[in-house]
Amino acid sequence: MADDAATASAKLPAWMKRKEETDEIQLLPDEADTAQLFLALGTQWRRHAMTGMCLGLDYGVIPPTAQMLGIALNPARFLDLRMMEQAALDQIARKAAR
Repeated sequence: MADDAATASAKLPAWMKRKEETDEIQLLPDEADTAQLFLALGTQWRRHAMTGMCLGLDYGVIPPTAQMLGIALNPARFLDLRMMEQAALDQIARKAAR
């Protein structure tokens, strides 16, 4: 318990303190290009013809979009983009289930 009390009174660096929830997200510098690319692809979702539900990004438009933005597309960035796509699809599915 003494450790808990000491930890509770410890001064944390500003970046470790819990921030209020806002619409802002914080990115590391190496994540910024992938996030910019993902946001630029916001209108490029494939949708189900009957329901309109998002199925995933149209992968055919990723290379030209990245090129127009001056973002190098490599396997690691593509995997990061796919993880963001999956997270978005999970959120969409959760919202639809409500």
